[in-house]
Formats: sequence, structure tokens, C-alpha cells
Amino acid sequence: MGAERTMEHGFTEVQGLRMHYREWGDPAHPDLLLVHGWTGHGGTWETVVPAFEDRYHIIAPDNRGHGETDKPQTGYHLRDFVTDLVELVDNLKLDRPAYVGHSWGGNIGTMMAATNPEAISRAFLEDPVYWKMVNAFVTSLRQAMARHERPEAEIRAEGEANGLSAEEIDAAVYAHHHFSPHAVTRLLTDNRDWAFTCEDHMRRVAVPTLVLVGDTEAGGYMLPEELDYYRTIASPDLSFRLWPDVGHAMRATLPEQYNEELAAFLAE
Repeated sequence: MGAERTMEHGFTEVQGLRMHYREWGDPAHPDLLLVHGWTGHGGTWETVVPAFEDRYHIIAPDNRGHGETDKPQTGYHLRDFVTDLVELVDNLKLDRPAYVGHSWGGNIGTMMAATNPEAISRAFLEDPVYWKMVNAFVTSLRQAMARHERPEAEIRAEGEANGLSAEEIDAAVYAHHHFSPHAVTRLLTDNRDWAFTCEDHMRRVAVPTLVLVGDTEAGGYMLPEELDYYRTIASPDLSFRLWPDVGHAMRATLPEQYNEELAAFLAE
């Protein structure tokens, strides 16, 4: 692995908001945009960055309502997140970066690949939330709020029980303290129509896009019958790959396999 740049922090204005992002790698290299899911932040890519920072220029923003980015009272529709990233790409003069997204970041990437294909070159999406059932939003809202109300000691104990390193546990605690519960509530309630509009976006995806699908038996979000259906309606540019026995946190569970598949996809 070649010489690496130390991580840098930056801010830029998008739609009147101050957006924070992390940056690694040489700006002369191809651009890679890493987009986290809800309750996360741009520092949650610790298993990915070391494998790619020697040959990619990496930008990992904090979405609105998360991390050190502004947390407005309104403006949490999927379109707002997409527009933020389109403006980020423009502000930083990125050259159609490859897009990598997890969970809600995968939803953002799906819409971006359909409505703003000029902004990204391809999309690699880790278990996005393609719900056909609206009540799934209610369930997830309750789960998200319950997790936010946990004390820090419980988060640390859970991390230790799951074999996380001290650095990974600290990152989980940071995420816990740096997202807005109001933002997550608005995100879920403002996007109840996603259950209907996601199908339209899947049909319109216009850049090469690979969706990694978690196993619902292990905590993934896409039911087998939903996956079968989505494959029948998806754009020719959109493909799916099921990971048996692996749940929603795919890159954390099998980081080497994740990075190998990402590297192969980027090389296509």
C-alpha cells in the first residue's frame, strides 16, 4: 500500500446547511463517496477506508441531522438528502464519484442513480431499505428511538459482548451522541411514500448499480419474495446479490468479502 494522507475534516454549504465530511486519499485519484445510514455518521467506514485510500480519493459526509452536519427541524425527505449530495459533489468538484451507501444511504443512492445519474458513475448499495409495507416505518421508528434512549454504559457493554475493538466501541458511542432523534423521526415519517416510490426509482436506475441483500433470517431488511419481485421490475443497470446468513451490517460482519466485492465492482 502506498503513501496515505491523514484523514482531514471539512465543511461545505448545501441547501443553506453546514455539512461536515471526512476526507482521505489523493485528490488526483478517482473519487469515492461513502454514505452512511440513519443514526450513523461519516466515520463508520473504518473497515473500508484502509483498503481503498491508497488508490481513491474518499469523501464520507455526515448526512443532515447526523454527526457534525446541521440538524434542521424540517427537510428530511429523501429528495433533500439526494440534493445535499449533488451539491456536495459540485462544491468539492468531484468527478462523478463511485457511490457506496449503507441502509438509508442505499436508499439515497438508489434515488440518486435514477434521478441524478450525471452526479455519480456507479452505485454499490449495502442492504438498502426497500420496504413495500408502510408499517415497517413505524416499527423501525420505535426501534430507533428505543436504541437512542439506551445509556452509554449499555452501548459499551453490548460492543464488548460482540467482540468490538475499543475504537469500534468509541465510534458507536460517538454516533449515539451525534445524531438528532428528531431528525430520525422526521426521516421516517417524511418518507412513508418511499414504500411506493422506490419501485419507480428501481425502474429508472441509469448507472451500474449493485445491491447487496442481507439475509432476513440474520437481520437483513429485504424479504425473499420482495427480492424476487424487485428483480422482475429493476432497470437493466440494477442487479442484486444475496449474502446468505449475513444481516444488515454486512461490511462489519465480513469486511474482507465486502472489500473484495467492492473492489471488483469498482474495477468493472
